[in-house]
Amino acid sequence: MDFITGKLIQFNSKELNLHGFLSYSNNKKIIIHVHGMGGDFFRFPLTWELAKQSKKMGYDLFLINTRGYGLISKIWGKKKKTLGTAHEKFEDCLIDIDSAIKNVLKLGYKEIILSGHSTGCQKITFYQSKKQNKKVKGLILLSPADDFNLEKKRINSKKHLKIAKKMLKNGKGNEIMPKKISNYNAKRFLSFADPKNIEAQLFNYEGKLILFSKIKCPIIAIFGEKDYFAKQKAEECLNILKSKTNSKYFETKIIPKAEHNYKGQEKITVKKIIKFLKNLKK
Repeated sequence: MDFITGKLIQFNSKELNLHGFLSYSNNKKIIIHVHGMGGDFFRFPLTWELAKQSKKMGYDLFLINTRGYGLISKIWGKKKKTLGTAHEKFEDCLIDIDSAIKNVLKLGYKEIILSGHSTGCQKITFYQSKKQNKKVKGLILLSPADDFNLEKKRINSKKHLKIAKKMLKNGKGNEIMPKKISNYNAKRFLSFADPKNIEAQLFNYEGKLILFSKIKCPIIAIFGEKDYFAKQKAEECLNILKSKTNSKYFETKIIPKAEHNYKGQEKITVKKIIKFLKNLKK
């Protein structure tokens, strides 16, 4: 049984009470990690490995839940809300990440690295491209998958899109899509399936990657060699990011034998992150 020293934190994100886990020592620098679709701060082995090795990284670690944690989640605040990935509005990630940052600044941290897994990559990229927060000194992108093109290549994807748009037009945007199409409501589905939306554009590797290109702080982008959510091969995705970045320091890594969640390859993945963070000090 693994034990990690730290403490649970509750932080307010406007009308919601969100939670996270703070692994801390005496650092003034911290990594804030954002989970992917249907994820959370505590279930995945990679986040545990990040927490176990935070001292080696030279950074404390704040693993957070956003309002999109889990598939369908009841979240308390001024009022109880039904959210989770199925019902969240993607753009609200700005509120959640900003709230987490304000929380760690109050705790005395001076420098912040934003880390994201899967859709967490979209969220931290969107945040930094819009906010250009000077306290954010770098981004860690773990499996920045192309959700738009993944949906686009599915059988009957055009039909799926048409159904979701019809639901929205008929005032049913907050209702869950038919089970064979998606576990999300129509609005959430359209967020990544309709190219007009920000989330769909963020890591559309066939698009212009405009928001990604606006980020100038250091970035490391990592893919597993066998990532089943990558539309192209990992190397092709990373080469596209290289061609679009305006980061002053940009690294890419492919983790051999690893898939989307890095199962069984967590230690080597975190080693690559540690090396990137050490390079930032040079």
